[in-house]
Amino acid sequence: MELTHETVCKELLLDLICYEKSRGRLSPEMEYLLEKHLERCRSCRRDILDFRRLLQKNETVPNFG
Repeated sequence: MELTHETVCKELLLDLICYEKSRGRLSPEMEYLLEKHLERCRSCRRDILDFRRLLQKNETVPNFG
């Protein structure tokens, strides 16, 4: 799958937002918008929980850059 595919783009964006949230770097406005979205979107809630579990495992993740 290409990195420009719409689904991949949305997943990458959500991962980046989750990462910034986990590091305490989201503005209060973005925190509010994210929480409101998560209240309505079961898919994103599931994805964020999966991302949080991944961060808690503290495993080495390959660096592609």
